[in-house]
Amino acid sequence: METKQHTLAGYILIMLFVVFLAWYFWASYRGHRVALQIQERALTVHDDLFAIDGRHDGSRVAVGKFGLILLTKDGGKSWQEPPSGTTRALSATSFADDQRGLIVGSGGTILATSDGGNSWKAQNSGTKDQLLGVQALSPTSAFVVGAFGTLLSTSDGGQSWVKQKLSWERLIPSIIKESGYLEPNLNAVHFVNAQIGWIVGEFGLVLQTKDGGQTWASQNHGADLPQLFAVVFRDERNGWAIGQDGILMKTIDGGKRWVRGDLGTKRNLYGISLDGHRGVIVGDGVVFRSHDGGSSWGRVESVPEDRWLSGVTMKSREAIAVGQAGAIQMLDLDKGVQTGTGTP
Repeated sequence: METKQHTLAGYILIMLFVVFLAWYFWASYRGHRVALQIQERALTVHDDLFAIDGRHDGSRVAVGKFGLILLTKDGGKSWQEPPSGTTRALSATSFADDQRGLIVGSGGTILATSDGGNSWKAQNSGTKDQLLGVQALSPTSAFVVGAFGTLLSTSDGGQSWVKQKLSWERLIPSIIKESGYLEPNLNAVHFVNAQIGWIVGEFGLVLQTKDGGQTWASQNHGADLPQLFAVVFRDERNGWAIGQDGILMKTIDGGKRWVRGDLGTKRNLYGISLDGHRGVIVGDGVVFRSHDGGSSWGRVESVPEDRWLSGVTMKSREAIAVGQAGAIQMLDLDKGVQTGTGTP
């Protein structure tokens, strides 16, 4: 009898111990899950930012990894985080006016706003390719470029997007003859008016249209040329393109002839912005500024060299650049760089 009691007591102790272990691991797992969720939320502001666009009212929208959208209405002192409705990487943004703008990203993502960036709605792009650049020319007209030669346009505010088929055999015959048929990545698009615009991409590619995007002609390309990541024009004649290995190209005749400049760096350059006689270029741990309309560029020495910046927008002497690990840098072109600390 005594043996049975000891056996029963031992069995009860074992069962209690098993229940305790189950509760312990459940509690630990639950606590671990909560801790991870809190940590992920805290790390949101450190996600990479890829692009930023400014508007006439002084507001700015920045976009980046995991569907991150940041909005500032006070020049970058504080930032809000409106929901994007996606976890896709967002590559570029452009506003037609103070209220209506677009964002593009991976998986064919296109988002649109009609309230200044406070809310965003997805549009059907008709593609799953990565979208890399966008320009909204008006509330109804816009162009989007992306991987594998993707070129989209809309004339109805994004209700429908048309994919334009480019004849690469005609546009880059020497590259195709050497490497076989390919469709180069198109990284950025810039229009100076409704008719005249440029696209830049792989192989030093520069395309121009003079008829509102109906047809395109190649102004520059080569199998051994660095990739171009950004392009901007001050008017129909004066423009700049930047990209891989510190390349800077300038034209003063609308792209009939592109002249390569020397910034004294081999670091990649990702973003460029102009306003009047001032300009700024950002890249892999470098910032350059111009005070003479882009005729010459000087390096800003106070920029951290261990962090890349990929997007920049400016108004008068002030610029905001965004980049790696959620970097937001305020740049006074007449003074130097200050690191922004505003968070959502």
